[in-house]
Amino acid sequence: MSGAKKSVDEIWKELNAPKKPTQRAGVAGLAVGLGGLPGITSIVRTLPSASSMSSTAPAAAASSSSKPETDNAASVSGPHLAAAVPSGDAAAYLATLQRTINCLADPDRGLRRSAASTLQDKLFKGDAATPAATPSQLRALLAEPPAPLLRPLVAMMGDSVERCRAVALTVLLDGGKAIVDAAVKDKVAEPAAVDSAAAAGGSGGSGGAVAGGVEALAALLPDVVPEMARRFGALPVQEPAEEVRLQIIQLAALLLEAAPAAALTRFAPDLEAVLCRGLEDGFPDIKKAACSCIESACRRLPFSEALEPAAERLLVSLAPNLQHQHSRVRLAAIQALDALVGAGTPMSLVEGSVVPALRPVGHDRAQQVREAAFAALARWMGYNDHSGGGAAAPAIDAGSSASAAPPATPQQAQAQRDARAYVPSLLPLLLIGVSDPQPGTAELALRLVEGVGSAWAAAEDAATAAAAATAAGTDAATAAAEDVGAELRAAADELALRVAACSLGAPYGGRPGDGARRMVRALLAEQLPPLVKGLSEWTAGLRVAAARGLHTTLVLAEDGAAAHLKHLLPALCSAIADEEVDVASHVMACVHVVGAHVSAEDWLPRMLDTLSASTAAAAAAAASGITPIADAPTSASSGTATAAAAAGPGSSTGGSMSISQRTQTLVVLSGLLHAAGRARRRLPPTLLARLAATLAEEPMLAAAAEHGAVRQQLLAATVNTLSWAGVAAGAADVALPLHVVLLQLYGSELGAAAAAARAAPVPFVGGQRGSGAAAAAAAAAAVAASPAAVAAVGAMGTLAAACRSDAGSAGGGTDVDAASARAASTSGAAELVDLHKGWILSALLDGPAATAAAANADGSACGGSAQLPGWRARPGDATWMCVLRAALHTASPAALSGLAPALVTALGPLVGDKDRPASLRLSLLELVDGLLEDPERGPAMSSGAGQALITDVLMPPLVWHAGKTAAAVRYAAVTALATLLGRRLPDPRHVLLALEPPGSVAALPAAAQAGAGAGAVAVPQGLLPLLTASLDEDWYTDLRLAACYVAEQLLEVAGPSLSDASRRALYPELHKRLDDAHNSVRVAACGALRAFVRAAGASYCDTNSGYLVAGVIIHMDDSDPAVQEAACAVLLEAAAVKPGVTGAEVRKVRDRFRAKHYCDRVLAACGGDK
Repeated sequence: MSGAKKSVDEIWKELNAPKKPTQRAGVAGLAVGLGGLPGITSIVRTLPSASSMSSTAPAAAASSSSKPETDNAASVSGPHLAAAVPSGDAAAYLATLQRTINCLADPDRGLRRSAASTLQDKLFKGDAATPAATPSQLRALLAEPPAPLLRPLVAMMGDSVERCRAVALTVLLDGGKAIVDAAVKDKVAEPAAVDSAAAAGGSGGSGGAVAGGVEALAALLPDVVPEMARRFGALPVQEPAEEVRLQIIQLAALLLEAAPAAALTRFAPDLEAVLCRGLEDGFPDIKKAACSCIESACRRLPFSEALEPAAERLLVSLAPNLQHQHSRVRLAAIQALDALVGAGTPMSLVEGSVVPALRPVGHDRAQQVREAAFAALARWMGYNDHSGGGAAAPAIDAGSSASAAPPATPQQAQAQRDARAYVPSLLPLLLIGVSDPQPGTAELALRLVEGVGSAWAAAEDAATAAAAATAAGTDAATAAAEDVGAELRAAADELALRVAACSLGAPYGGRPGDGARRMVRALLAEQLPPLVKGLSEWTAGLRVAAARGLHTTLVLAEDGAAAHLKHLLPALCSAIADEEVDVASHVMACVHVVGAHVSAEDWLPRMLDTLSASTAAAAAAAASGITPIADAPTSASSGTATAAAAAGPGSSTGGSMSISQRTQTLVVLSGLLHAAGRARRRLPPTLLARLAATLAEEPMLAAAAEHGAVRQQLLAATVNTLSWAGVAAGAADVALPLHVVLLQLYGSELGAAAAAARAAPVPFVGGQRGSGAAAAAAAAAAVAASPAAVAAVGAMGTLAAACRSDAGSAGGGTDVDAASARAASTSGAAELVDLHKGWILSALLDGPAATAAAANADGSACGGSAQLPGWRARPGDATWMCVLRAALHTASPAALSGLAPALVTALGPLVGDKDRPASLRLSLLELVDGLLEDPERGPAMSSGAGQALITDVLMPPLVWHAGKTAAAVRYAAVTALATLLGRRLPDPRHVLLALEPPGSVAALPAAAQAGAGAGAVAVPQGLLPLLTASLDEDWYTDLRLAACYVAEQLLEVAGPSLSDASRRALYPELHKRLDDAHNSVRVAACGALRAFVRAAGASYCDTNSGYLVAGVIIHMDDSDPAVQEAACAVLLEAAAVKPGVTGAEVRKVRDRFRAKHYCDRVLAACGGDK
């Protein structure tokens, strides 16, 4: 422009000058300047050349290397020319939208947003000036060349305004749906149109309309799919709005469902990229829509051409969705995975990607998800449920190109390949479902497993049918079939027992199908190792899954597990103690299945080799080729097992079992025995004898004596052994070991009750430790309340019945009647002690006396002469103590009387040796005390033992030794002595001999006593010096109290026969107890003095009587009324036998006493005046 200013007239002239019409192409690809068309404006907004909006669509069209040219697409590569304008109704309708379409490319964001909303409303709702578009108009605008509205919408998919992008996708979606719906309606109306056209001689053009409607969607693919891939197919994702991403996936679903398969195949890479991003998206609805797209793609596209190149990427994107927090997403992912695998996913991808992803789904928290997964697994392995299945989608692609072969359905693809190849990898995932906690799911899974097994068996039979031998003659075949049928009927009863013994419960209604059992047996070698390894996983969920799968596998394998016990039994023993209850319960169920279906000859030797502590037994097992469980190599301990084998039989490397290992092995053994007994499996006598001997081995009994867990499981194993063996348990080499085990278990319960009583000792009150009968009743109640003790006693009764049956079968009916009569008079436990009395004498009470008694003991058919190889008595250890205690407490009085001499001989050195453990000495003395307190066994014990019970068992512990522990032993001995004397069990002559043994000073005549001096040597001392030492005990008050009570009982039993020397030695000690710090001891001492006065009688010398009375009188004026009354009772007794001496001593002190009425009572008893 020049520097001179123009006038107003010049400017006006330039404005009104006529302009040459020129063709200008709009950004939307429409010709501008269409004169004469209604609604077309002559003012067109044109974007600047530098704007990104003007070059988006052309650039996308030019840069897409994968976009092929179609025959029906426009040949132009840039904006459409004016000649490419729809004609007719579509052109007229387009004219009404032209201004709105032009505004879609305006630089103003607000104007583009409002224009997009207006266009959506005009197309699908209409307004006063523009009606809503019909399906044919939408097809002309969007899907028929030149598709004038398609490219503006595609360009708007990349707009910076979210609303514009959303509207563009909404228009494409709604328009595409309208086109598809119209095609479906035409498809339904096609038969009537064909008939009408045939009647009129026409060509039936409605069929062409359907084809056109489907083919029209193919025109969308070259423009829409690349833009979708650009926005939502590459990383990083360009589309930020999740609602818009959802619309992109929905548009992909529409195209995959309705567009021609041949056209979709050409754009498969872009669509698969979009689906991968959709599966990886964080929005759940997008994930579910992407899964639906995969189902459509697998249903409509050929796998080898379209899906196989991207199958691995799709599986990698799909797998994480199986663990999504929303159950509907997980369900959709399973359905998509089902379609993808069913379409023909290679085996390598199934093993590498599908199996690890599906493994946690077996215990998904949603029942619907689990059922869908199990159903999918069954279909992949060849199961075909003819009763179900969804309806097929309408066939809307009838107009597809003839050159593209229709894709195979999933059923056809499944039939085209061998489904058996999937079974080894997928079967463990399906077997988990049989033990599902939901009954409905478990029943479904079992039905699916049986269906898969039937299909597998049918395929196997078909594969081997060609190689089968030619059938024999008809008659021979018929006879063979009859024989086989009889065998099968006999085997069916046995199998029914085995199945019942497994205690399967739901969902099993009986024995599983034959096909499933055949399939699992054939694959057991490769199925078991992963399951066994899974039992030791770190996470509880994986261990539960492995245990559930293992149980179902063993149920289906039945006796096929016998070949895998080498690795199976160690795993069960290890997993039985899992802290997760579900794992332990399923493992125990596995144990029951093995015990019911597998022969005892297969598993029992291995279990016994594990429990046995004998080196010779382990060597023999190794020589026979049997590998003990403890020596079975594992991945974690193979080096240790090798080192133990190289160390030789004399090495202790790995030779001892820990308490936990022993307990776990016993749990498994008990479960196996229980199931085998219920299944009535055969138990060879040699194995039964070895089982009994193993249970009675010293290390086993020692562990049971010290640990309650071992004791409980050993009891269970023993009870199950008796239940399984039945009458066979009465054999001599079986009954004795089992009896020893039961004695040990029962003795442990008795020991626990004794320990509880020891922890809360009952003091002496009123002359006894509470009450002997009350203490015995308390101990009996404690044992009766113990389930283990009750079970042990019941097992003894069962074993005794087996012994009676065995003796009856060996000796005839007379012996049976005798055994029955004996059983009626004695309990089963007592009967067993009678039967095995010889072993008890020789093994427990080892010594010369016991040997002689054992030689004279009557033998029996059940164990009088039986022995336990390798078992020897170790007096003092826990096992010996438990067995001895139980044997004595369960023995009949007659048997106990016969055992008493040997018992005394065996106990004397133990209780009298101060170097022995104090706990042992206390336990033995408490055992003796408990036996003496028993109403029936006490007299039998005392009569059988005689004087030796006092002199050899009860007197040696009374010898004084320093220390509080020694005082406790003395207290236990004094208590037992008090029980013996208090119940008047011993012979008075034996008591006197114990007080004044022959050769002692007290036993000498009176003249000889005066001449006995301190120079005498080797003069035996009796009970009296030991008793006086106990009277002066300074550790325990109860010991002095018990000693006073023993002195009183001694004086009442043998007092009249005591010598003067013994009396002179005793009453001064009793006088000392009157000054005791505890009034209860003073009262007890008064009771002993009263017994002394009564036993001495009137013949006792006056001098000593005066000394005795003078020592008691002072306590009649004590501040404690109980002491006063006790002292007065002594003086009243003295007044009865020595009135003169007593009255004289009382009169000396009466005036000084505060309580003169006591003096008056004594004087009145003396017969003198006050």
